[in-house]
Amino acid sequence: MKKVIPFILILFMFACGTSTNDSNSDDPSQGNSGTEEPIEEEDRMNDDSNSNQSEMVLDDLEFTSEVEPSDEQVNFYMTLTNHSDETAEIAFSSGQQYEITVTDPDSGEVVYKFSEGMMFTEVIEYKELEPDESLKWEQSWDYKQNGEKVEAKDYEVRLELLPMTINGEKPDDLTPLIKEQTLTVSNSDEQEQAESGSEDYFRNVQVTGENGQYKVKGEARVFEGSFHYVVEDGHHVYVEEQTVQTGGAPGWGTFDFQVNIDKEELPEHGVLTLVLYLDGPKEGEPTGHHFVTLEDFNP
Repeated sequence: MKKVIPFILILFMFACGTSTNDSNSDDPSQGNSGTEEPIEEEDRMNDDSNSNQSEMVLDDLEFTSEVEPSDEQVNFYMTLTNHSDETAEIAFSSGQQYEITVTDPDSGEVVYKFSEGMMFTEVIEYKELEPDESLKWEQSWDYKQNGEKVEAKDYEVRLELLPMTINGEKPDDLTPLIKEQTLTVSNSDEQEQAESGSEDYFRNVQVTGENGQYKVKGEARVFEGSFHYVVEDGHHVYVEEQTVQTGGAPGWGTFDFQVNIDKEELPEHGVLTLVLYLDGPKEGEPTGHHFVTLEDFNP
């Protein structure tokens, strides 16, 4: 018996070892223990799924833009609308949420770039966009490069949103959030000449003062001897509609008034503009707009 028992024990141990190995190889629950390839494949599929989801969300977001020039400045308008049935969360990596670039097509020179010389908060900003809701942005430019007005001609404008993520995912293609348009900068003398004659309501308008305290004087030839003005910068209205009395047409009447804006309410950048106008022949449709720069806050 002393010789038989050890032999039986060896057979028993061998059988247990074989049973354990077979169990590990056949048990489906242990299928990932010997290789990482299924896990890598699963991660790749998840990445593809997330990318597809962000692209689907982007397909439901509509980005539109408008470029509206006037004699003193051009206003840029951008709108992002959510056409889906779910809320979209837009994250921006800083306070800069968009970029605007104006380029001379002949030389390729950038004559205006919104972010140049600007300071932005270095913090992630989140915007929630409900179904059928829109986010809007506005910016203005006074046609100046290094303090001088650019040449009167056509320029290429590129407007683009700069989201870091949409619903937590970084979009692979931001092309739908980029718009390119043409801006025509007119010659001031030609524009004034085109607006002269019967439509010439204001002349010799002069502004003095700074930091929210401005004195305005000039001449007006307006029906019934009154006209209106507002003060804005392309983003906000700083002075709501005011009425000024002067001599009635056909003669020229002089006017002189004061514009006061609290220093704390002044814009950090942009062009503060006085807009003179009068009531049009149709109620609610003003006419004869005349733009005057009160102060330029751009660096």
